[in-house]
Amino acid sequence: MADDKPVDKTEDDESEDSWDEWRRAGVVAREALDLARPMVKPGTKVIDIIDTVENYIRENSSGTSFPCNVALNNIAAHYTSPLNDETVIEEGDLVTVDCGSHVDGCIADTAFTIALNPDHEALVKASVDATNVAIQMMRPGAKLNTIGALIENTIQAAGFEPIKQLSGHQLKEYELHADKQVPCVSGKSEVLVEEGEAYAIETFASTGSGNISDLPRPLIYQLLPVRVPVRFKGTKQFLGIARKEYKEFPFAKRWIAERMSPASLEMAIKELEKNGALFGHSILAEEKGEFVSQHEHTVIITERGHERTT
Repeated sequence: MADDKPVDKTEDDESEDSWDEWRRAGVVAREALDLARPMVKPGTKVIDIIDTVENYIRENSSGTSFPCNVALNNIAAHYTSPLNDETVIEEGDLVTVDCGSHVDGCIADTAFTIALNPDHEALVKASVDATNVAIQMMRPGAKLNTIGALIENTIQAAGFEPIKQLSGHQLKEYELHADKQVPCVSGKSEVLVEEGEAYAIETFASTGSGNISDLPRPLIYQLLPVRVPVRFKGTKQFLGIARKEYKEFPFAKRWIAERMSPASLEMAIKELEKNGALFGHSILAEEKGEFVSQHEHTVIITERGHERTT
């Protein structure tokens, strides 16, 4: 099994310069998670972890590429604190922290899970092992469906199920989810990995069926690349903030809630969703009582293999 540390650079100096901003983003995201690790303990407020991670990323890079996510137990993805969140980590929780940074649009995306109950350590290891297996396969010419099959086999061999609806994803400048996907399960599409690409390799292991559902009231939104007429003054305020500060990247409802009245914010979201200009990333969850672990790193595809930036 691959050691869970960044690998040595494998490209020449000229090529190295073209990826410098990606590497810098990777360092910042990794350091932000290092700050979060000791905070994952009973009694810590989720929003305190999120604020620590997001503030570090803002201070040391161009900004976040998505809001910091902290997922507890059966939550698989897309939970970030609402304004004045009182959620607290409790004894025995399974806690995932997922964050992203960018340097002039060049992205890093990384996550870990910590088990506060020793009974869940095997679940955590399953996603770590699956991510490491996938990363070792990331080289020019590799088939993404073959990598998906290896992820699935690794997680199932440990006695768990991969989350079928979630996958790793190609990264491009200012584009968190680009064209290619790295599935957590086997498939028929024989899309190839190519030199010069970047990917977020993430795997999810579940004690349940591996199927997730959307929970109501998203906490993360993203503007879509369309211009629409708006009537409500609050909508214009919302757009002014989001377009200037978050551009193409997902953003937390909480960030805008700090600057708008609750009524104006809700009306703006409703108008923009109706006009097809705003997309809500719903919280994704397994069945109550189940547990989901995640492990993620960002890699650059080089001529001879890959380089891990996080």
